[in-house]
Amino acid sequence: MASIILMLLWLFQFIFFDVMYYERQESHLKSVSAELLDLDYTLPSNWKYFEPTAKEQNINIYVFSFNINDIIQNKDGDYIMPSRYSLSMYTPFYSSENTSINSINWSNERLQEFLSSLKNMDEEKEFTFLEEGDKDSTTDTLVYGGELKGRPGANLKYYFCMVASISTSNYTTSLFQQMLLFVTIVIIIITIAMALIFARNLSNPINRLAATANHLATGDFNITFESNSCKEVDELAHSLNFAKEELSKTDQMRRDFIANVSHDLRTPLTMIQAYGEMIRDLSGNVPEKRNKHCQIIIDETKRLSLLVGDIQNLSKLQSGTAQFNESKFDIAELCKTVVHRFSIMSETQGYKFELHCSEQALCYGDYQKIEQVLYNLIGNALNYTGEDKLVSVSCKDEGNSYKIEISDTGKGISPDEIDAVWDRYYRTNQKKRNIVGSGLGLNIVKIILDGHKTKYGIDSTLNKGTTFWFTLNKFSS
Repeated sequence: MASIILMLLWLFQFIFFDVMYYERQESHLKSVSAELLDLDYTLPSNWKYFEPTAKEQNINIYVFSFNINDIIQNKDGDYIMPSRYSLSMYTPFYSSENTSINSINWSNERLQEFLSSLKNMDEEKEFTFLEEGDKDSTTDTLVYGGELKGRPGANLKYYFCMVASISTSNYTTSLFQQMLLFVTIVIIIITIAMALIFARNLSNPINRLAATANHLATGDFNITFESNSCKEVDELAHSLNFAKEELSKTDQMRRDFIANVSHDLRTPLTMIQAYGEMIRDLSGNVPEKRNKHCQIIIDETKRLSLLVGDIQNLSKLQSGTAQFNESKFDIAELCKTVVHRFSIMSETQGYKFELHCSEQALCYGDYQKIEQVLYNLIGNALNYTGEDKLVSVSCKDEGNSYKIEISDTGKGISPDEIDAVWDRYYRTNQKKRNIVGSGLGLNIVKIILDGHKTKYGIDSTLNKGTTFWFTLNKFSS
């Protein structure tokens, strides 16, 4: 910005300053003369303005009195001053009256121009001409004249003439250039110094942030991005600290997820191996034991398939490759179907299901993915319900949509954990039975419901239970 201002100043002084400086002086002197010419000199009081004006404006004022018809032109074309005239002269230093023309020390060129202008005055009764100085001169001379209002006699008139020096811009521009050059050098030095200080104050915190970021890249999350610099760098440090905290959480959840998945894989694999060896070594020839052991192997294989399926579904949903095929279906009938699928849990482990759905509830959505949502939410309720082992499923008419609720009677979720239960790898601190599911179910539910652009949420009260709910738009033909 400073460089642009300096360039504009240099451009101004070389192109516009000379013209503006000269025209401003000329306009001012003409304005002063016009004010004097506009006075009525039949009033004696107006004559007192000549002397202070000459001193204040640093100009010479001449007031002639003669008959303009007495100005004659000789055979050489030169004008001759009348023999009878009077002159009053006012300068910045002295004033005099009734002097001769020789005392004013005019050049013949100025006198000829003055007399010629008087003889050829237009109706405005005023004139002006410029005497340019030589090439080495720093001033020009402006001559401004005209006829004063008021007459000393029948044939005589007053003629006003102002002679003022107008400084050309050569000297002034030279002085201005020297001053501007000095200011430019000072500004450049100050700008460089400020730039170096600012660069150091800005680069040092950024270098420290970069060094800290290198530690973060190695997996060290016990670092803090610090900055006591400008607002922008402080905001960058704050953002990096936030990113570090999120990366730390993600890394920890990843580790927990790997540990959980490893455990979930190891347990059925260990059981499959153990019961396979038992069939081989002990129960192979005993049908009752062999069938029992084979059923355990089949059940554990299903658990492995469920875990692998959840991982595959999560990967597809997160990558955006999964497609949503929406159609009309009965959500009440689907709830009944999924609950019936879990009836084996009632028969074998004493779980109880309450189903509150209308006879028919036609909605619009992806049937298979909503089926997976119900399956995961019911499975999650089985894992965390209370000692009464009760799980409730309901479908309510909300006007333009249906609200599906899956409730348990467990210990509930604390308010600060509710938003986190949807996250990948997250495990609540509640005691989990691990009856069904892989620990990925709720994140899959969230992604599917986001894909449907529908409302969903969690209502939970500590020591009283938790309700997961979502809505689906009604089908309209």
